[in-house]
Amino acid sequence: MEYIGLLGCGSIGSSLANAIVTKSIDGASLLILFDQDIEKARELSTQLGDIPFTDSFHDFIGTKDLSMVVEAASQQAIFDYASLIVSSGKNLLMMSTGALLSERVFADLSLASQTTGVSIYAPSGAVGGIDAIKAAKDGLRSVTLTTRKPPHSLSDTSGIDLDTIHRPTTIFDGNAVDAVKRFPFNINVAATISLAGLGPENTRVVVIADPNANGNTHEIEVIGESGRMKFTMENVPHPKNHMTSYLAVLSAVETLKRACGNKIQVGA
Repeated sequence: MEYIGLLGCGSIGSSLANAIVTKSIDGASLLILFDQDIEKARELSTQLGDIPFTDSFHDFIGTKDLSMVVEAASQQAIFDYASLIVSSGKNLLMMSTGALLSERVFADLSLASQTTGVSIYAPSGAVGGIDAIKAAKDGLRSVTLTTRKPPHSLSDTSGIDLDTIHRPTTIFDGNAVDAVKRFPFNINVAATISLAGLGPENTRVVVIADPNANGNTHEIEVIGESGRMKFTMENVPHPKNHMTSYLAVLSAVETLKRACGNKIQVGA
């Protein structure tokens, strides 16, 4: 049994909390909610039947019997709290995998998990093909992710006025490191793919803002010794957060099921 604390009570966190509370995940029990915005935590608590909540990380991490933290907040939340979570002996499932492209964060979490023996889970998120990329890793020559989204679902830190885009426009073409910095709420998949394959510096990411797009499309092209692979995901956006694909939530739920004791596991 995993006794879970939820870090982040927005739309994605709410979906994950509901999956736990409705018993969709065997072996999981939701103990406490944490959000720096106490009203978000209070609102979700009420929806779930008065689950305890707090805006104090100290109180959150000190909750009796807490064994796992599910992060559904932001890369900044990982920067601020992940090392403390793992160092305290709690398993961690993180939605904001883009934070792992920080060398400091990756090194700190690796050391802390080795020291405490806890597990860190990074769901595949809004893309498929991760198992195949991992299997072919040693012989890979190139990995390219092309993401196409409506302008209103992108959060671009470069200052481009996305409202002025009226035709499909490439707004980024670079590596995964720069992609997750520029689109901290949109391109976690770039981090996941790069960590599974050639690494963040050698994974090409192309972002297209397309006002004609009906959803979020991710296309992965992989070339290596095992052959050429191409995966295309045409994802439905999350109904309450158009910056995230609904598949990302489903992926996290499936990862939680595996972490909470499903003994028959398919795939890597």
